[in-house]
Amino acid sequence: MSNYDKMLAQAQALFLEYDQDDIIRRWDLAHDGDYLYAEYMTEALRIDRRTGAVGYARQPGPGEYRAAGFVNEGMALFDLLTRSPVRPRSTGRWSSISTLGGIIGAGHDRTLSHEGTAGQFQGRCDALAAACRRLGGVPDGRGDVSYAIPVFRDFRILFQFWDGDDEFPANIKYLFDENALQYMHYETLWYVMGTLADRLAWYARG
Repeated sequence: MSNYDKMLAQAQALFLEYDQDDIIRRWDLAHDGDYLYAEYMTEALRIDRRTGAVGYARQPGPGEYRAAGFVNEGMALFDLLTRSPVRPRSTGRWSSISTLGGIIGAGHDRTLSHEGTAGQFQGRCDALAAACRRLGGVPDGRGDVSYAIPVFRDFRILFQFWDGDDEFPANIKYLFDENALQYMHYETLWYVMGTLADRLAWYARG
């Protein structure tokens, strides 16, 4: 079992300690005796009410993205559902991950801008934009490709991409709502970005 798998197992066990009826009321979740149901980044997921295991509410169709182990999805979803005792609200104003992280986040924008994800989209703006739309993205902000993509309920992530040229490499920027840390812990934002990067790469593939 990898460290990520162990972290997910711990998060599942911790989730089971919370009052599920309270979570259902707070987020108005569909549910039955066996599962809680939630849409995460346009994907219908379910959480086993006895084990905490995360899985599909419906199996993906041909050509649809298939999560690998649900680590990114599970870690983010558990935090979203339990982070705040009241249902948070988005402000509609964007902040960088370095701003949200304060001293901890200093320099993270630079790291993300030059990560390997950006290079695979160089010269492929049309395919990347189509992938953003596939995830329910709405054009927003600046960049060669810029979309606000739904994550969970009114919580969104702003994905911005600038294509590379002979002088500058392609780069990516992720922005979150100013109230993001009312939805989840700072560290969990990285699981959201991981899911988005994986799904964009999948849907933008040629």
